[in-house]
Formats: sequence, C-alpha cells, structure tokens
Amino acid sequence: MKYLNKLKNIVSKKLGSGSEGTIFRNMVKLVTGDGIARVIGLATTPIITRIYLPEHWGVLSVFIAIVSIIAPLATLRYSTAIPLPKNDGLALNLVVLSFSILLVSTSLTILVFAVFSQQILSLFSMEQLIPYWWLIPIAFASTGSYELLSQWTVRKKEFTLLGITKVSQKIIGASTKIMLGLLAMKPLGLLVGQIFSQAGGIFSLAKHFKNGYNSSSKQIRKNRVIFLSKWYSGFPKYRVPSQFLLILSGKAPLLFFAWKYNAEVTGQIGLALMMLSLPITLIGTSTGKAFYAEIAELGKKNAKKIYTITIRIIGKLSLFSFIPFLAILILGPWLFQNLFGEAWREAGVFARYLSIYLIFQFVYSPISEGIFNVFEKQSLVLAVEVSRVSITFLVFLMAYLIDAPPNFTLILYSLGLTLHYSVSTIILLNIIKK
Repeated sequence: MKYLNKLKNIVSKKLGSGSEGTIFRNMVKLVTGDGIARVIGLATTPIITRIYLPEHWGVLSVFIAIVSIIAPLATLRYSTAIPLPKNDGLALNLVVLSFSILLVSTSLTILVFAVFSQQILSLFSMEQLIPYWWLIPIAFASTGSYELLSQWTVRKKEFTLLGITKVSQKIIGASTKIMLGLLAMKPLGLLVGQIFSQAGGIFSLAKHFKNGYNSSSKQIRKNRVIFLSKWYSGFPKYRVPSQFLLILSGKAPLLFFAWKYNAEVTGQIGLALMMLSLPITLIGTSTGKAFYAEIAELGKKNAKKIYTITIRIIGKLSLFSFIPFLAILILGPWLFQNLFGEAWREAGVFARYLSIYLIFQFVYSPISEGIFNVFEKQSLVLAVEVSRVSITFLVFLMAYLIDAPPNFTLILYSLGLTLHYSVSTIILLNIIKK
C-alpha cells in the first residue's frame, strides 16, 4: 500500500498540469485501487482453481456471460449519460430515470427466468445452473445499481472512492468463493462470490450519492425526467443494441464452446479470458473513466485538444500492453500450469491465441465510450458493433462447418477481432478530426 501511494505521488508530479495531466492523475487514483484489487484477485485465484474443477468454472463462465449480455437492459444505458449534463440537478433527474428503468427491467428479468430458465440454460448444456436461476436477476440488479452509482461518482470525479470499492469487491468476492468452496457448495460458491465481485461497494457509493441527492433533490421534476429521456434517446436507441452486440461478441467464445463442446473446455477458456482481462480492467477501465470525465468537461467544441490527448493516451496504452501480452504469447501454458495447477495448462494455450486481439482491444476500449458519447455518435457505435458481431458470427460459423478444433477456432477469432479493433480505432480518430 505504501509503495502504491508513493508511486501515485511520483507519477502525479511528473504528469504536471493540464487536461492530460488531470486524466492521468485520476487514472492513477483508479489504478491504485484497481491495482490492489487485482493483486488480491491474482493471489486468490490459484487457491480458487484448486478448490473448484474446470467444469465448475464453465458454469461460472456461462453465468457471467448471461448476466453481461442482458446487463445493458438494466438502465437502457441512460446511466452512462450521467456525467454529461452541465449541472447536478439535471444529472440527478437522469439518475431517477435510470433507477426507474432498473426497477422495471429487474422485475421482467425475474419473470422471464422464473418461467423459461430451464429452456434457456439447457440450450448451453448448463443444467447445473438451473437450480441457481434466481441468482441471475440478483446479479442483474446488482450490476445495474453499481453502474448507476459509479457513473454519478465519475461525474463528481471521486476516483479514490471508486478505487476503494474495487478493493472491497475483490476481498468479499474472493473470500466468499473460497469459504463456500471449502464447504463443498459447488458451483454455488463461485456464483455468489461473483455477485459480490461485481456489486461490492454499492453501499459506499450510495452514501456518497446521498449527499448529492440531498443538495439537489428539489430540482427533480417529472417533466425534466421526460425531457432528458428524449434528449438522450440515442443511448437506448443505439447504445443498448451496440452494448448488447459488444458483450455478445465478447462472450461468444464461452457460449459457442459451451454449446459445441462441454463445461470443462468452457471453464478453461473462461479462466484464460479472465486472466487476460486483468490489464484491460486495471489500466484500460481506469483510463476510460478518467478520459471520459475529462473530455466530457471539455466538450466537443474543444475537438483539437481532445484529439491531442487521445493520440498520447493511445501511445501510452500501446506501450503498456506490449510486454504483458508478449509474455502470455510465449509463456502462456507454463504460467497457467504453475500458477493455477496442472489441470489448467490448456487455459494457458487458449490464452496464447486470445492475447493476439486483446492487445488491440486494450487500446480501443478505454477511449471509445468517451469519444462516442461526447461527439454524440451513438448510431456509429451500433454500426461498429454490428461489424464486430458479424465477424464473430462468420468465424464461429466457419469453425462449425469445418468442425474446427478449439485451438484453430480461437486463432480465427483473434485474427478477426484484431482487424475489427484496428479499423475501429481509426474511426474514433476520424470522428474527432471531423
């Protein structure tokens, strides 16, 4: 902890003043919290993988995939617009709108899975998950609540608080997985622990939000809520389907392998994807939140300044991504076998192939949401994600038709997404230029 705080102070001094410096200072605050959280996650994962079997991890992977795919419906993406209004009164009306939608969508999720959980889960050969269908609406509501409150926190630039919630999520989530696993509650322990990993810290964020609510609650009006629902209608119209497609294409390997192969192979891929997402989550997500907050304040009228900031951030992200992904490419199987146990060597092989496209995703993802939102290019987001899903669909269709083995399927998938993220990054830069 002392080392991270010292590093934060050194980096903050080096970055200097200005928007770029502000972004990276805020990023450091988030990375400090996320860094501690990821260290906790990395330290506990070898314990968890020795308690649970790959097939249990496969059940968890499909659970995460389902919750992630339906998550955009939680607030219809209105919550992501919370940092944009110029005053807190309008932003608070957006919070009310988002929370109202969350209540309705959660009720519908409960109804759908109460009636159709057996049919939905059997489609992916996940009969083991059927007794725990009720956890899906809980995870859905928790994820939506955390997203809503975290966007308010981003608006207020309370990045230290967000970092603290990341740490609490990992501690509670990992402890739950280990304790319930030792009590032979498998795969329930993984599922409950995952919910805590996604939604821990909600009460801290809610306490912070209460202060803003008390100071601006008199500005909440029904007509303002209706006005904002129309003003930001591009978010449900374009961002919901685009986010759905984004997540669907990202979770497609898990769903495809669960359908075509078995829970054990799916678990191997699930662990590979989770470990490869660590740098994206640690540095990419933190950078994205800080970047969004800063350019939202600058506004699209300062496009030239935003372009300069974006180019420099792309350069730094490219540098950060090269070494860890090169290590996975060369040492993947050996690392996974020694870290997580003999049973997980195949996950390292899968990670080697997946690391190819994740380098390009690491650069694209942090800057995409902020640029698309600030420059109001919601329709273009949908087009970009349609292209990604199309590439993913064609890859898995080809793999199915030629009955490709898992390794070859993942190579095709990585090459397709490498092309997608490269072109998408160029599109983002052209948006700012124009």
